[in-house]
Amino acid sequence: MSWEDDLLSMARERENASEAAIATTLLEHPGTLRRELRHDLARQADFGRLKQSDNVINLGPPTYGGQELVCPAVEFKSDSKLDVKLDLEERQQGWLVRRFQFHLHLSGRRIPMLRIHLNEQVGHDPVRVPRCHFHIGDSQAHIPFPIMSPRLMVNLICEHIEPDLGL
Repeated sequence: MSWEDDLLSMARERENASEAAIATTLLEHPGTLRRELRHDLARQADFGRLKQSDNVINLGPPTYGGQELVCPAVEFKSDSKLDVKLDLEERQQGWLVRRFQFHLHLSGRRIPMLRIHLNEQVGHDPVRVPRCHFHIGDSQAHIPFPIMSPRLMVNLICEHIEPDLGL
C-alpha cells in the first residue's frame, strides 16, 4: 500500500468517525438549544468571563427542513468576541446539527483569531479538508478538530481556549 492510499484510508476512517459523532448531536428542538446556550452563556457571565450574555442567540427564519441559530457577538471581559452560527436540520429522530461556525476574535493576542467549522458532507475532500476542523488566524490550513455538541463547544471556548490562546 502506498503512503497516498494510507493517507486516504486514515482520512476515510476519520470521516466515518465524524459521521458517527454527528449522529449523536440530535436535539429536541432548536428553541431548546437556544435556551440552553443562553443559560450556558449567562453562567459564563456569572463566572466573570463575559461582559454580558442577554439575548445574544437568536433563531433565524425557518428554511425548508432547517433552522438557523445565530449569535453575532458575545463579548468577553478581555474584549475578545465570539460569533456563532449553527445550521440545524429536522430529521425524523429530531434536529441534527448540519454545520456550524465558531469564530473567536482574540483581542490583544499574538493569534488574532481562531475559527472552528463543521462543514456539510457533500462535496468536500476528506484528505484536504476534514469535515470538522479549525483555522488559526486567517490561515487556510484545515486542522482536524473533534466533533462535539454546540454547548460543549461554547464551554470549551469560554473556559479554556479564550483564556489561554495566544497569551
